[in-house]
Amino acid sequence: MGQGRPFIPAHELQKREQDRIRLPFRHLVDPQDPYYYDISLYLEMQRRAGVEIDQAIADNAVKFVHWKHQNVKDGEAKRREFEAKQAQEAKREIETWKARREAAERWKTSDGIVYYILRGPLIKIGTTTRPRSRFDTLMPDAVLAIEPGGKDLERLRHTEFASLRDPNVGREYFTPGSELLDLIRQLREEGGVPHIPHASLISREAAELAVKELLAL
Repeated sequence: MGQGRPFIPAHELQKREQDRIRLPFRHLVDPQDPYYYDISLYLEMQRRAGVEIDQAIADNAVKFVHWKHQNVKDGEAKRREFEAKQAQEAKREIETWKARREAAERWKTSDGIVYYILRGPLIKIGTTTRPRSRFDTLMPDAVLAIEPGGKDLERLRHTEFASLRDPNVGREYFTPGSELLDLIRQLREEGGVPHIPHASLISREAAELAVKELLAL
């Protein structure tokens, strides 16, 4: 039997093909260009299409290939930026979910709630173990926030916002100062928006509007 063709590894065949494409354009394109092979391949395609390759054509090919690679890099950067933003938003959502779950767990061991309700221009901070019947009695304009706790927490909140207390109405009524509103926003974020039966509010629509205006939601 005669000898067959010698075996040539695939990587060697690939290298030979790349060299075959590169070599004809060494005088037109800088061999040190990081995209030299891609530029040579582009010029080879042009040559096969019948284009006469000269320096001007080669210079345009260099510009085009560099522009193409830059676009790919820019696209990758935008994709990574978008994915990072999505990850941050997902992380915030998970943290909010965890905070609400923890708040729900605290409810299981709570003997009552401290509530923040709107009555006219003032905010009443009180406590109750029977929210529905209490709100049915008070008929607030809006229930702004609630948190698990009893008399001790109510007393602490009254002390915390003593400078906002309206002395003409009673010890549980406070003007809507920025510090108090910040706490209410925080409680709403951690524990969600309080769900109060329709019967406990003067007007559901008016209550929602009052909350949006007061808290700038």
